[in-house]
Amino acid sequence: MTAITTAGTPGVNRFTRSQLLRTARLFATDPDLDRLVDPEATERSWQRLDATDHLEIWLISWPVGASTGWHDHLQSEGAFLTVKGELAEQSWSGNTAHDRYLWEGEGRTFGPHHVHNVANLGDRPALSVHVYSPSLRGMTRYALLDGRLKQTGIERAGEQW
Repeated sequence: MTAITTAGTPGVNRFTRSQLLRTARLFATDPDLDRLVDPEATERSWQRLDATDHLEIWLISWPVGASTGWHDHLQSEGAFLTVKGELAEQSWSGNTAHDRYLWEGEGRTFGPHHVHNVANLGDRPALSVHVYSPSLRGMTRYALLDGRLKQTGIERAGEQW
C-alpha cells in the first residue's frame, strides 16, 4: 500500500523535470494503486499519495469522458504518466491548441505556467500519476472563448481541493 507522508527529505528542495517523470514512473509501479480509487466512479477523482513543500504526488482516476478543463499549475513544474487506459492532452501555445495522446506507460513533463486540458477520450477508465515541484499552491482556470483562452479564476490549494 502506498504510504502518505509529509516528512520530506532534508536538503532536497527542487526537482528537475526528468526527476519528476522518474518519480511518477516509480509510483506508477505500486500494485495497490487500483485500491485507492473507486473503479465505478462517474466523475474524475484524485488521491494525494505524498507531499512535502517541494514535491507533491497525486493519483487521478478518469472515467470515460472525464476532463480537467483548461488550467495551469501556477509556479509548479510537473510530470504525469498514464498508468492505465489512455489520456489526451491539449496544450496551449500562442493562440493554438496542440494535441498529444498518452497511452499506458507514457508520460510527459511540463514547465510552470503550462496551460493544458487533459481528458480520457478512450473507451475505458484511465488512471494516472501526477508529480509537481514545488507542491501545488493552486491552479489558474481558463475558458476557450472566441478562439482564445481567457483566465476565469484561480483555485487555491486547500480551499477548493
